Amino acid sequence: MELSQYVTWVKANGERIGELATGDLSADVPPCDGWTQADLIAHMTRVFTMVNGVLETGVRPKRFADLPVGSDIPIFYRDAFDRVMGNLATTDPTEAKWNWSVGPQVASFWWRRMAQETAVHRWDAESAVDGCSPIDPELAADGIDEWFDVHLRSDLANPEISGDAAGTIHVHCTDIEGEWWASLVDRNLDLKPVHAKGDVAIRGNASDLLLVLWGRLPTSTVEVMGDAAVLTSWLELPDI
Repeated sequence: MELSQYVTWVKANGERIGELATGDLSADVPPCDGWTQADLIAHMTRVFTMVNGVLETGVRPKRFADLPVGSDIPIFYRDAFDRVMGNLATTDPTEAKWNWSVGPQVASFWWRRMAQETAVHRWDAESAVDGCSPIDPELAADGIDEWFDVHLRSDLANPEISGDAAGTIHVHCTDIEGEWWASLVDRNLDLKPVHAKGDVAIRGNASDLLLVLWGRLPTSTVEVMGDAAVLTSWLELPDI
């Protein structure tokens, strides 16, 4: 994926979150249990602030930023978002920069992560106003790959997080090219971008599949074939 395309998605979805931040901040965000729109905007502001710190200093932040509560949250969001866009435009993606994954510790990680973060939370924010639009298929397929290859691999490196899945899984996008077959043995993830039979298979458009993996939509949203208990075991793996 071209990094410039990630920037385009960060801008589009981040701008949309900013638009929604000017609405009713007390509205519930159904996919995020217990969150209001204000909580979501504050979360995104903290995330952007943390990423800005990493891109500007290269090191792991000591803690999330403290934020004022109340009507000023949209202002802090806008400032943090604009700063992220500036840092993505000026940072050398090959520079050594901390990230939380088990992969390479380089700045380019944050282009993809911010594109995925803003896409899913844009969908969350829209759910508070009953107007969710799907995630771009290409971005969503990339997000499925990130769910397995970045989030899951990184979580499995933490011995405090469950590393057991009941069988193999196959994920198949129906609106764009994209398939993943995965097994998990002794905390070792075997991930292949192939069409292969799994103990459970899920099929659907890329946006719905990604949102199911992230617990935003019920599994009934997509086609489930095989052992549903295996799917449940995979969905319980990431520390989300």
